[in-house]
Amino acid sequence: MRPLRKFTLLVLALVALVAGYFLSDLAVKMGGTPLQFSPILTLLVFCGAVVLGIFGQAVKRLRDGKSSWIQLAKAPLVALVAQAAAVWSALFIGYLLSQLILVYQLRHTEMAGSFAASTIALSLANLLLLVIALLVESWCIIDDGEDGPAGGKTAPGGANPASV
Repeated sequence: MRPLRKFTLLVLALVALVAGYFLSDLAVKMGGTPLQFSPILTLLVFCGAVVLGIFGQAVKRLRDGKSSWIQLAKAPLVALVAQAAAVWSALFIGYLLSQLILVYQLRHTEMAGSFAASTIALSLANLLLLVIALLVESWCIIDDGEDGPAGGKTAPGGANPASV
């Protein structure tokens, strides 16, 4: 499993920002309002970041040779969840930033203050999730050279060279 590239996450966030802005701006021009999120979502994202951090710490302790409640076979699963959380939070941060740009343009309306506050809180919770996900991913991933050996030669039938 390869680590996520930060550039890929940045591109995903920018795509979500542009698409979110244009779709939300279109909705506002058609007489609608921007999509508002419940404060419960902020709490859920924060709790998800905490749980992911707990699992990541357990894997880190195990890799450091200390006793842990998690099995080594679960480390790739934790890394996969961390990667998924990083991609999701990058996309969501991009979308939320587009909403902040939109609410800045609509700052004269009476809903702008509460909308901006809830959007900023959700953005910060997603930023925390992104940082924790990238940390947990770095703790869990073992770079085993999935591109093949340096010489480019593999054993016949894809067998393990040590067992041939």
